[in-house]
Amino acid sequence: MATRGDDLSELAQDVSTAIAKARHLNLPTSAYILSMVLVEVSEALKAAADEEEEDGDAAG
Repeated sequence: MATRGDDLSELAQDVSTAIAKARHLNLPTSAYILSMVLVEVSEALKAAADEEEEDGDAAG
């Protein structure tokens, strides 16, 4: 079963691919917007990792 972190990692990879495609198609505004999305996803991924670490510390 995929964790939230796994799902966010997959989403980050998908967004990175979309950014590359937007740049290839010379769509700078789309690439910029997707870059901002990647920042949001990366922050959510970090928060999920921190939460998993805290859960691990509490269980141990």
